[in-house]
Amino acid sequence: MKNSFRILLWVSLWLAVALPLVADDVTLNIEANRNQLYLGESFILQVNVSGASEAEPDLSQIKNSKVRSLGKQNISNFSISFVNGQMTRQGFSGLIISYEITPLTAGSFRAGPVVVTVNGRCLTAEGPSLTVTDIEKQDLVSLTITSSSETVLIDEPFEITLTVLIKRLTGRFANTEPFFPDTPPILTIPWLTAEGMPGLNGPDINQLLNKLLIQNNRPGFAINDYTRQPDPFDFSSFMSGGKRRALFALSRRLTCLAGVKRSGGAWQNGKDYVEYSLTLPYSPIDEGNYVFGPVVFKGSVPVEADDTGKANGMAIFAVGPACTVRVIPPPELDRPACFSGAIGSNLAVKASLDATTCSVGDPLKLTLELNGQVRFDKMLPPKLALQTNLLEHFTIYDNTVQTVKQDATCRYIYTLRPTHAGAFQVPPIEVAYYDVKSRGYKTIATQMIPLAVKRGSEVTASQIMGNTNRMQAATRTDDDRTQPIAAVRTDAAGADSASLLGHPAWLAVAGAGPGLFLIGLMFRFYQEHNEQHKAALRRQQAMPHALRRLSSAIKLGAAATAASAATAASADLSHSGRDSSATADSSAAANELCAAIRHYIAERLGVPAAGITPEDVRRLLAVITAPAAMAAPAATAPPAIAGAAVDPVEELCRLFEHYFNAGFSTRTELKDLSADCRKLKKLIQEIEQGLRARGKRSKHT
Repeated sequence: MKNSFRILLWVSLWLAVALPLVADDVTLNIEANRNQLYLGESFILQVNVSGASEAEPDLSQIKNSKVRSLGKQNISNFSISFVNGQMTRQGFSGLIISYEITPLTAGSFRAGPVVVTVNGRCLTAEGPSLTVTDIEKQDLVSLTITSSSETVLIDEPFEITLTVLIKRLTGRFANTEPFFPDTPPILTIPWLTAEGMPGLNGPDINQLLNKLLIQNNRPGFAINDYTRQPDPFDFSSFMSGGKRRALFALSRRLTCLAGVKRSGGAWQNGKDYVEYSLTLPYSPIDEGNYVFGPVVFKGSVPVEADDTGKANGMAIFAVGPACTVRVIPPPELDRPACFSGAIGSNLAVKASLDATTCSVGDPLKLTLELNGQVRFDKMLPPKLALQTNLLEHFTIYDNTVQTVKQDATCRYIYTLRPTHAGAFQVPPIEVAYYDVKSRGYKTIATQMIPLAVKRGSEVTASQIMGNTNRMQAATRTDDDRTQPIAAVRTDAAGADSASLLGHPAWLAVAGAGPGLFLIGLMFRFYQEHNEQHKAALRRQQAMPHALRRLSSAIKLGAAATAASAATAASADLSHSGRDSSATADSSAAANELCAAIRHYIAERLGVPAAGITPEDVRRLLAVITAPAAMAAPAATAPPAIAGAAVDPVEELCRLFEHYFNAGFSTRTELKDLSADCRKLKKLIQEIEQGLRARGKRSKHT
């Protein structure tokens, strides 16, 4: 039975994840990371397919371009929760398919249409429009932007290098700087700003530029709109009263662009250039596509110089194509099921329970504590419900996990409920992370935790029938099914020892004399009937007690609502105490509602109240109603229990489950508590009426 339930649970979870992939609407969205570029540059086209786990886009209708596939990223993410007796799935299923596209012609460029076929259904998106600008061809100035890596992970460092090539003069001026000191060329570098690039950790730009700053009016590059304060010793600057462009010196070396290589090793027909470069280190914080560029060069460069040093210049407008770095998640290949987004190194994990002894069904708090050189801000709580070794012993509430994140540690607090009794150890809990040093996944596990689970009071169908119908069961000896189990015992030999006179102690009393025997018999008779009277009184008072507790829950809920309204009406931080008071009243109201249902079931059916869950209520009341359906024709079945348009038992269990689950959450929704309490009063009255009708019917039969 236990294995069958486990199989049924896994099938339900699989269907909850698999069926939405078919049932959800499949949508297609196309987006580009740029809307304007220069001829020769590339952009990233991202094809987003939601509601599908596999798709292959058709980009054949994108003309006049080079297309390079950058791979797929499955972003399916689901969470399953049980609320109000129903299984709820939240999350997203889909693919992100990326391409690098390089337009081959200038003008308006349409990145589409793109066609995707999913489950026989054809989806088409027109795609974004871009503007491609042509630039004049020349060989005097050349700019390139390169990255040390095209794709990186979060926290994986990379470098961006800007290279500027300017053609050298010939003759005795070959080693001079190939630009004019009074009219320096201007470099527009989009990412070289004090704000930096969002999502990346980069260098301190102010400190970097101060190191590159040129003094004494030596030739250099102007960058963006950076200026310098007027120099009081510079007469022209002082008289103008304005700021002058700051000039910066980049790393410099002489190079030659290859032509035809001679046999001796020298280059023939090669072109000599002065190479200037700037390298900047970065480290990503967030995933995404990061565009560096384009870089624009504007200014005059000397073309030729006479013997006196007078040079003729040419105005140049040159563009360096942008470089894109993609920060991607770890690879899906060989990704463990227990991976939840941890990226770093030296991850350690340990688990602890808030108690080492409990009863079956008691809620336990399991704390997972992780630490190491790992970024926890992007990590999701590990899904313990996916670890089958835990499901053998516990019911796991993954949807109520609490997260406490700090710089170097992270704690996840789960709620578990043991499903069986015994002394056993909590199995190891596995957590996987992507190790940036070894460039692979690693899985670590917690130590086992000893736990002693006591068996709760189990109530069988016969016991419940004996408690609710003790009087008529005592008069019916022809049907063993209706005999109270508490009054039936069998010794080792199998003989029935339930008779009042069958015990050896009573035989000894009888031998002592008729008077003593009669006194003992009267005491025994009083003791039995006194317990029956107390049980009957508890059954009689079960409904009034429950109704009074529900009225108390309504008052607590009203107090919490009033406190929340008062807090919301004021923006003063001094009202934080009032807000905590509202939270306490909310929790107390929900607890009082659950206690009303538990104690009604316990007192009415004669079972222990501790640890009663919604499923226990559904099972216990089903035990009561099932024999009634068998004992009476369907036409005479009480509408309060069976055959009604709305089953009061199922509706009571649904409401109980809502507030029962809310007790495991950090916030309790109370907007309908008063209405739910009033509904529960009516439901309990209907159930009580049905139970009494069944008792009368059983007594007459």
